[in-house]
Amino acid sequence: MLGVVLWSDPVDRKAVFWCEDQGDLAFYAAGPATDPCDGFLDAGDMVTFSTDIVGKLRKARDVTLVQEQVCADLPEKLRDTSQAPAKTPAGGKRILSFVSPSVPQVVHCQFRKRNA
Repeated sequence: MLGVVLWSDPVDRKAVFWCEDQGDLAFYAAGPATDPCDGFLDAGDMVTFSTDIVGKLRKARDVTLVQEQVCADLPEKLRDTSQAPAKTPAGGKRILSFVSPSVPQVVHCQFRKRNA
């Protein structure tokens, strides 16, 4: 499966992937680095991986970096498109509001070409 890194912690060597199937996020925990100069994944990197369901979590394994910084601004774009919390009715009245959901916003990501 292909995915984009949404969050990573290079110290603990953990990451969260947004998956191409638009299903649950995949959580990744790498083993300790064998080389101290070995880099780790950054937000925006494109990866390929396999998944397993462990309990209620989708866990990634066999992770391979496809391309660095393919969509570096994806975490911010997703954060910016989140919905604002619902407003409390004015005047203290107990009115239940049935508002139809708004049309979901589309997140566009510009993919950069790999340097040859």
